[in-house]
Amino acid sequence: MKAATKRRRAPGTRASSNGKATSANGKSAAAVNIPRGETAAESPGWRRFVGRWLEAHQCKVEAAPRGDWEVELSPELQKRWRRQRVRLVFDSARPTVPRGAWFTAPGSVGGRRILEAALAEPLFTRRTALAQVPGAPADGLASVCRVRGFTWGPPRLGPVRYERRVAFHAVITRWGGLPWQEQWVVLVGAGGEVLERAQAAQMPEVRPREGLYQLPEELEPELRERWLGAARATLEALAEEREAEWAVSVGRLRDDELDRLGAFFSARIEEEEERQRRRAGHDDGELEHGDATSLKLEWERRAAEVRQRWEMRTEVRLWGIEEWSWPVADLEQELRSGAMHVKLRSAVDVARGRPAWPACPSCGSPTEMLVRARGTACCAQCAPA
Repeated sequence: MKAATKRRRAPGTRASSNGKATSANGKSAAAVNIPRGETAAESPGWRRFVGRWLEAHQCKVEAAPRGDWEVELSPELQKRWRRQRVRLVFDSARPTVPRGAWFTAPGSVGGRRILEAALAEPLFTRRTALAQVPGAPADGLASVCRVRGFTWGPPRLGPVRYERRVAFHAVITRWGGLPWQEQWVVLVGAGGEVLERAQAAQMPEVRPREGLYQLPEELEPELRERWLGAARATLEALAEEREAEWAVSVGRLRDDELDRLGAFFSARIEEEEERQRRRAGHDDGELEHGDATSLKLEWERRAAEVRQRWEMRTEVRLWGIEEWSWPVADLEQELRSGAMHVKLRSAVDVARGRPAWPACPSCGSPTEMLVRARGTACCAQCAPA
């Protein structure tokens, strides 16, 4: 997995995870400054992608005749491509292009050059997860934890505070046989612990806003390395899990193809051996080293090609990093059983209104079920048999 690097941006702008530059007042700079095209043959989605990426790299984009772009490259891209300006032509039906211009339609040489540069390093952005109202379910911890021998008291939600979290976005690609891709996001907490992982391009069930809220301090390099290490370990373990699952389906398809290949060559060899036996003047020695042997060698060669084609390998590519200001609150709720009251505390993800599992009063581990035992509440593992 490629190491994450932070990209420089112009003062007053922020780059989102999809490469879109956003000004400090929340207005999309790319939506204002990217010129539109004039032909129906071009791909609007591709033009938007290129425009957002150029804006995120501090390039100046101006409209040119016939829907072309005149781009003044940033110092970073000037050094990379050894030129200061370039004219981009998006119309795939254009018979000729101006001298020195880049034909930038999808799949062209210029388009691949831009795409390779965009994939060279992950994008970085800062966002705030908007809090939900109400911030927690009406039944509080009862929505995530079952109890036996107790009843729940009313929940009390504390004030909302904001914690720093980091989301790492990656693509896991399976090569060999039938290529396949999956997008995953890993959310890491302030201490470097992995909070969740989801098979999605963005954080699910979250309404974002650009910029960090109530987190003015900068990060320490040691903390960044800890976050990156936790994300790398999680993504590598996730790739191993997916590879083990894929190996079953890929192995079944490979074996089916080998069985068909074996049935074909077995029938051919039997036919050839039977034909040779019917011919006069051939003994068994000639049959052994005749055309049947050539078929067996061809069978082995074709089988090796099939195994090589279905050989599976996985690739993990980190394409985006999001630093989040995440709303969190403390939730208090009592368990009641006659005169016995047990107070429980848990954190609530206010962005999604989702309480975390409460800690067991006996062992302190998160639990989804509490029972009454020895005059208190405990999890099923701490309860006496």
